[in-house]
Amino acid sequence: MSIGGVFVLSPDSLLIRLAGLDDFTLIFYRGLFPVFAISLVLWIYYRNRFVGALMRIGGAGIVNGLLFCAVNITFISAIQRTTVANTLLFLSSAPIFAAILSLIVLRENQRPTTWLIIGLSLLSIFIIGWGSYGSAGLAGDFFALGCALVTACSAVLVRYKRDTDLVPSIVLGSFFTACYALAQAPDLGLSAPQFLYVAIIGFILIPFAFIVLTIAPRFANSAEVQLVYLLESILGPLWVWLVISETPSMNTVIGGTMLLLSVAWFAQRTLREEALPSADGP
Repeated sequence: MSIGGVFVLSPDSLLIRLAGLDDFTLIFYRGLFPVFAISLVLWIYYRNRFVGALMRIGGAGIVNGLLFCAVNITFISAIQRTTVANTLLFLSSAPIFAAILSLIVLRENQRPTTWLIIGLSLLSIFIIGWGSYGSAGLAGDFFALGCALVTACSAVLVRYKRDTDLVPSIVLGSFFTACYALAQAPDLGLSAPQFLYVAIIGFILIPFAFIVLTIAPRFANSAEVQLVYLLESILGPLWVWLVISETPSMNTVIGGTMLLLSVAWFAQRTLREEALPSADGP
C-alpha cells in the first residue's frame, strides 16, 4: 500500500514546478480540491454513515488534520525555496523521526533490520546530497526538515490510533490548509495549464496517496511505512529529469541505486519475518 501511494505521489513536485504559482495560491488549491475528492471517496465508502465517520475521528483526528495541514504548508514552502532534490532528501529523514517517536511514544522497538536499513538509507542520502547541501536556500531546507518531522508525527499518531479510521481527518486537514492560504493568497486566478496541474495534484495525487499512506500505518510499523516513503526522493527527481531534462548527478545515481536496493531488501526481509509466525503456528 505504501509503495503504491508513493508512486502516485511522486509526480507532485514536478507538477508544482510546472504550475509556477506563488506559495499561497498553491497551498490554497492543494487544500481545496482534496476536500471534495476525499469527501466523495468517503461518501462512496460510508454512504449514510459518512457524517458519523467524520465525527468519530475525535481529538486524534483533529490533531492529525492539523498535522496534515502543516505537511502541506511546509512542503510547498520548502519546494518553492530550495531544489526538488533537496526537499525530497530532507523529507527522507522522516523514518528516523518515526523510529524515535515510535520508541518514545509507542514503546515500539524497531527490528534490527529496520535500524540497519535506516543507517544504509542515511548513507545513501548523504551520497545523493554530497556537494549540494548549502547550495540551496537554507529556509527551504528547514521547511523540508519540518515537513519530515510532522509527516513522522502523523504516521506515529495513526499507528497509535490504529483502531480509529483517521482517513476523514485528511478532509479536515485539507480544509484547514485552504483556510490558511485563503486569507493570504494575493491572487487565486489560474490559467488553463495551471488549473490542469493543480487539479491533477488535488483531485488525484493527494487523495489517493494520502488515503493509502494514512491507512498503511494501521497495519505496519510507522517507521517501516516511512522507509518506503524514501522512494519519493528518487522518483521525484526522476520525473523532473524525464520531463524538464534536469540531468541527475553521478552522486544521485549512485546514492539513489543504494537507496532503492536498501528499500527493496527491507521489504523482502519484512515480508519474510512477518510470514514466520504463521508458518510456525498451530
